[in-house]
Parts: sequence; C-alpha cells; structure tokens
Amino acid sequence: PPEPERVVLDNGMVVYFLEDHELPLITLTATIRAGSWLDPADKIGLAALTGSVMRTGGGGGLSPERVDEELEQFAGEISIGLGRQSGAASLDVLSKDFTRGLQIFAGLIRTPAFDPARVELAKLQAVEGIRRRQDNPGSVVGREFIKMLYGADHPTARESTVDSVRRITRDDLIAFHRMALHPNGIILGVTGDFKKSEMLASLRGTFGDW
Repeated sequence: PPEPERVVLDNGMVVYFLEDHELPLITLTATIRAGSWLDPADKIGLAALTGSVMRTGGGGGLSPERVDEELEQFAGEISIGLGRQSGAASLDVLSKDFTRGLQIFAGLIRTPAFDPARVELAKLQAVEGIRRRQDNPGSVVGREFIKMLYGADHPTARESTVDSVRRITRDDLIAFHRMALHPNGIILGVTGDFKKSEMLASLRGTFGDW
C-alpha cells in the first residue's frame, strides 16, 4: 500500500496526505483525542452529546439549517461523534467543492454554535436511547461484560442514565468542547483528488490560527 506523507502544523495538528486522482473526490477524516472517559461522574453522556450537537447544532457562523442546506447543494457529507476512547469527524465532498466543504467542517469543529433547540432534541434522543437499551440482548451482555472486566465505575464501563443526561446543559457542552478539543489533540487524514501543496496551504489557512 502507498505510504502517506506526514506533516505537523505549527499548532501541533498532525496531517497525513495520500493523493489519489482516480476520482474527483476528497475525504478528510479527523481522529480526536477526546471521549466519554472525560465525562464528569455526575454527567455521563456529556461527550456523546457534545459530539452529536457539534454536527447538528450549527457552527462557524451558520445556523443548523444553513449548514444542512449548503451541504445538500453540493452533495457534501459531514459526520462528527465522540465515543468512549476517542472522537471522529469526516468530510466527504467532490474535489471542486472542497474549499467550501472545509470551511463548513472547520466551523463545526472549531466554533460549534450548540443551538439550544438542537441541544434539547439531542438530550431527548439520548434519553429515548437509554430507555431502549435493554431491548438488545447482545448490547446488554457486552455492557455487563465490560463492567466485570473493569468495574462499573471505570471510565470504560460507565453508562449514562436518564438523570445524568437531564443534568447536562448547553453550557456544559460549550465547556467540554473548550476543554477537550485542541489542534494538538487532532490527527487529520486527507485522501483523494488534490495536490499536497495546495491542500497544505488550505489546511494551514483554516486551522493554523486555532
């Protein structure tokens, strides 16, 4: 397999480049050093909610509706999520639309708006997920096995509850984002139809002042 090129930006962000000009597509993925292991003991579920609303709650000066409208216009796709050990975010877009896609992606990552209505909606969805948690026997077995391995209070085994989710506020999401997401805790991977010199300049212009 081809070897990607590795560059470290001045702010500590690590970027891997792998050019592939077969199709006019670019995929950018980010691995984020943040997850539910950072959740406060009384607010388990905070990281997951933060990642969810980073994507759905607008950002970079755009409302949630405007973000979705712009992505639909050029068939771009962005996903963001924070799991137990780490987080992940991705951008898939045609190479001709990458500049605008990167601007939207960076806005959601750097300056999420955490729209209050979207925060409340995400909390309702999380609560409903908790209530349905026992419906899947395989999921139950997996969770209980992890508790046996690590102990119920270990960050790997802790579970959100209806009460812990309801205690989470929009200010908690803002504070978690400010505390947990930093450029030197993110690794970017870029693959697809681009030139490394141009891509590096775009990323430095977008993330370099973070």
